[in-house]
Amino acid sequence: MRIRWQDVALTVALLVFGLVGTRFAARLQGAEPLDVLAQVLVTTAAAGLLLRSVRPLWMFGISVLSIAVYLAQGYPFGPILVSGVAAVYAVAVYSRVEIAAASALVYALAILPWWHDSVTSWITWCAGWILLPGAAGVLVKLRRKSAVDVRERVVISERLRLAQEVHDVVGHGLSVIAMQAGVALYVLDRDPVKARASLEAIRGTAKEALDGLRSELDTLRGSAPLTPTISLADVPALASRMREAGLDVSVEVDPLDLPEGHQLAVYRIVQESLTNVLRHSAPGVTASVRVYAVRGEVVVHVTDTGTPGTVVEGHGITGMRSRAEALGGTLEVDGAHGFSVIARIPLPS
Repeated sequence: MRIRWQDVALTVALLVFGLVGTRFAARLQGAEPLDVLAQVLVTTAAAGLLLRSVRPLWMFGISVLSIAVYLAQGYPFGPILVSGVAAVYAVAVYSRVEIAAASALVYALAILPWWHDSVTSWITWCAGWILLPGAAGVLVKLRRKSAVDVRERVVISERLRLAQEVHDVVGHGLSVIAMQAGVALYVLDRDPVKARASLEAIRGTAKEALDGLRSELDTLRGSAPLTPTISLADVPALASRMREAGLDVSVEVDPLDLPEGHQLAVYRIVQESLTNVLRHSAPGVTASVRVYAVRGEVVVHVTDTGTPGTVVEGHGITGMRSRAEALGGTLEVDGAHGFSVIARIPLPS
């Protein structure tokens, strides 16, 4: 249980206001000067606010009970009532709405037996000094909760983005490694040079995948900038790795001046598309990649010459669609004439 400095400051302010202000209230109401018991009750009512953020119900009980005893002793109405108002507000901020409403009602009823004016004035006082502070506390609580929800959504969104990055980096790397390992095993005895080339390709792909994974983990830890480092200039190198893994790929990328976020999305869509071809296609299948701009959109078109079939969307396709939609674009996947991916992303104005 940790008491915040704001709670201490509020308690001190209420204590000073209560002790000093009640003396003036006693004079105005023609009452006797405060005795020791009255000062203790005023102090206790204010001191209860120390617990407002850690034990709001205890705080409310201490403050309201002190006020009730104070009024029952016939002491003058005065600033001690403000401690009860602060207690109602605190309960509204730190507890459920139902508890806040019940607390406001309890406080209103606690002062009713010693109310010297009409019931109408009591209702008016309760509306202004109990109902409104309670409603304000509920609004503050809802605003804080809304702010927390927004932050949580941002954190979840960023974690999902990082998870997608890890999926793409590791999934692509493992697919290429698996293919190269198969080639190395197949030619190990008959063509050591080809086997060596495959093993070197495995080493390079593994290093690149590990570097990408390390970068994403550093980003998750907050020790790396949240900016992409991949661009369209890396697409030819991606195609070269695919060729080394046994997939014949042709690439045609128009020179486009795109923001880093657009370039990363285009690269990842191309990477995931080619990775799917590498995983699921039969030997001899070729693929083509085209990236160009038309009518205010950058179009990413990846196709292969595989056999027609039904496309079953997995995490890879879902991730590609999410990347395109995050930038206001669309993604279409078709298997009628081999595997085909068409992404259209609006160019930034």
